[in-house]
Amino acid sequence: MNVSFITYLCATRCKSKRIPKMSNVQYEYVDESSIDENYKCLICNEPFQQPVTTSCDHTYCQECIQRWLDEGYSSCPVCRHPLSINNIKLVTTRLILNILDRLLVKCLQCGQTGIQRGNFNDHINKICPKGEIVCSASDIKCPWSGQRDQFQNHLINCSYEQLRPVLDSLINTNRQLEQQVQNLTNQVQNLHTAVQKPSRRLITFDKLFEIDKKVDFGTLSESYEGLKWINVWYMHEQWVKANHAYSGWENAFTKGHVCIAFNGKGNSMSICSSKRRGKDTFSLISFEATAAWLDNLQINLIGRRVQEDLYSTTIILQYDTSQVFNLDWNDIDEIQFIPINGTSHPGTQYTEKYFAITWILID
Repeated sequence: MNVSFITYLCATRCKSKRIPKMSNVQYEYVDESSIDENYKCLICNEPFQQPVTTSCDHTYCQECIQRWLDEGYSSCPVCRHPLSINNIKLVTTRLILNILDRLLVKCLQCGQTGIQRGNFNDHINKICPKGEIVCSASDIKCPWSGQRDQFQNHLINCSYEQLRPVLDSLINTNRQLEQQVQNLTNQVQNLHTAVQKPSRRLITFDKLFEIDKKVDFGTLSESYEGLKWINVWYMHEQWVKANHAYSGWENAFTKGHVCIAFNGKGNSMSICSSKRRGKDTFSLISFEATAAWLDNLQINLIGRRVQEDLYSTTIILQYDTSQVFNLDWNDIDEIQFIPINGTSHPGTQYTEKYFAITWILID
């Protein structure tokens, strides 16, 4: 049985000479007649698209053989060997796939020829002057779409792009307001929970000013509030205003708080239980935190009991807003804050991984 007859037989069984494999194909082969028949599907008689092989060692386009089976056939189109979807495997041989990807095609949109088939998607998505694109201001609701070679003319008169500075400012302001509303909502929920459950303690650092009687910064006492604080410092709001007026520190003084805690020298810090209060463990419910110098400051949090890691997560702190994080980590005796990395905030000269804790709620 010769190849042409097999092709005719397969095509007849599939109700058409060529099964349309890709409704969005926008190219044609430069010289399809010169392509080796071994690289053509016996059902559609075109070069393989996503070739698959059967258990009887025949190769087809994935879509062609899928449609063959969907038509109700249960045997190989060539040899009649029993066939099901479970007997089909994708061809992964790199040599064959490379040969198919290097076949030369012509773009039916712009007429460019000599494009390797494997690069055609890049041509359409990035280069083709007749390719369909949307406006660069689509993120701020510009409805324009059209051919790539028409975009520059549109951009000259695009009112959305001209308004981008104003719209970006409004969007950023709205995003910040939404974050602030969410933070306030979380704080209200936490305070409400604290009232309902008297065993929970909201720890703040404002009383440190009353203890030291000075507007300054210093090392937090290891026994502060009955916990053990390792590499934890505190800082007064007035000291920040006098020395670091333009920093993320100032955003940590929310709801009238005048003192915050922070990680000494930008390194990791830990909060541990103290047996002096008669408890070996505590539960971390939530806390509020802010990045001091960096945007998108990543902090790894690890909750431990008897030196065993029970919980872990990564949070991302921002320079321009404080955030409330709810954890509900139960029965731990240590929580470690490990700053990892972040990106420099425009206009700041420091790159240390400092962050501030405004308050912490424990049980």
